[in-house]
Amino acid sequence: MRLLIHGMQSAGATAFARALAERPGCLALVDIPNNFAAPRVTTSADFVAKVVVTTAYPLAVHVERFRPDKVLLLLRDPRDNYESLKTKDYRHHSGLMDEKFLILDQLFAERHQRFDAVVHYEDFLARDPSVFTAMAGLGWPLTDEHYIYRRGYNELLGTLWAAEPALQETMGVVFGNARGGGVTDVHRDKPRSAETDTRLEALCPRLLAHYRARDGASPDVRGVSHPPG
Repeated sequence: MRLLIHGMQSAGATAFARALAERPGCLALVDIPNNFAAPRVTTSADFVAKVVVTTAYPLAVHVERFRPDKVLLLLRDPRDNYESLKTKDYRHHSGLMDEKFLILDQLFAERHQRFDAVVHYEDFLARDPSVFTAMAGLGWPLTDEHYIYRRGYNELLGTLWAAEPALQETMGVVFGNARGGGVTDVHRDKPRSAETDTRLEALCPRLLAHYRARDGASPDVRGVSHPPG
């Protein structure tokens, strides 16, 4: 099975992909750099890859190249996401930061047509049961054990190079902010500001409204969303 994860930079998608890479024997590109598209591969092994929102590579390009069986959108509260990303030196790489949030809002609006599941970063960190149910439904189960990163970088890269040696020359490989011993929520919450809220009302009004609604939602109506039917 091939699983493609799409998310904004600084949204926590790397940590999510790194947890999924704990699946024994799978191949993983847990953080494809913004200046690369998802690769074309020939292996039949289970393979998870994560790509970020850019103006350089639309989702359709990643899908055409990687040919995933399932595509998942990883979301983070845009208020925290924006505050986090604006401090990064790569925020304007492969597109201006604000342009990326415009694209993200459109992807969110089209989520039922373009994605097989949508996972909220906050629910992943909280180990919400709905996330485990959704991943099992996609055919890539996630368990509590996956929140500890037991597969080292050498193992992940060695497995990848053995299966797809050409990638060693043609792909950039990074591990983003998932370099610790496991999933942590230490960086989840960021300072909120009225200025950021005003900017996001223009850049991603639909996603912002979605998260504002979640702020007041009870736990039983939060979690993972799926395409209808």
